[in-house]
Amino acid sequence: MKHNTRLIGLTGNIGTGKSTVSWMFGEMGVPVLDADEIAHEVIAPESASWKAIFKRYGRTVIGADEVIDRAKLARIAFQDPIERKFLESIIHPHVKEAIEHRVAKFVHEEKPFVIVEVPLLYEAHWEKDFDAVIVVRCDEEQEIARCKEKFGMSREETLLRLAAQFPLERKVKVADAVIENDGSIDETRVQVQRLHQEMVKGAFPRK
Repeated sequence: MKHNTRLIGLTGNIGTGKSTVSWMFGEMGVPVLDADEIAHEVIAPESASWKAIFKRYGRTVIGADEVIDRAKLARIAFQDPIERKFLESIIHPHVKEAIEHRVAKFVHEEKPFVIVEVPLLYEAHWEKDFDAVIVVRCDEEQEIARCKEKFGMSREETLLRLAAQFPLERKVKVADAVIENDGSIDETRVQVQRLHQEMVKGAFPRK
């Protein structure tokens, strides 16, 4: 079905500030979907993904309330590539289906743009599903500091996560737009506002 809604992926490595940029676009009225939040929904107790995870790991990753401990699951995924591939194979298809369903709603409402925040967009090879991709970047020391502040992660844990993701500069090279998030929140907001103005004028995406 042909439509005029532009689907824009937003990505960047852990600690770069993707959620901050998403929030800024949301403030300007752009619909924003968060793949991480959707992933949390698809592993809800008794879901198909939940059952597959329980079958493989038992109660080691499940709390007394039957909710999967995402921190424990993440540690397993980022320490073992085989387990990461397994988890992606049972979670990603459901996330993708949910995103498509929600995007269809915005298409029906004739929204000009929808932004989908996907942390592992390039790693999952989803870039072709979007009309354009925005990458949020900052230097590695800032990523480490932000992960400590936001998630309580150690330097070693953060570096382990980063090692499991494509190098940030590799993503920057293939991005359609880059938001530099090294400076103040106001400096980031100026960049987001400029890009939003391009979107409204029809100058972005440029494809």
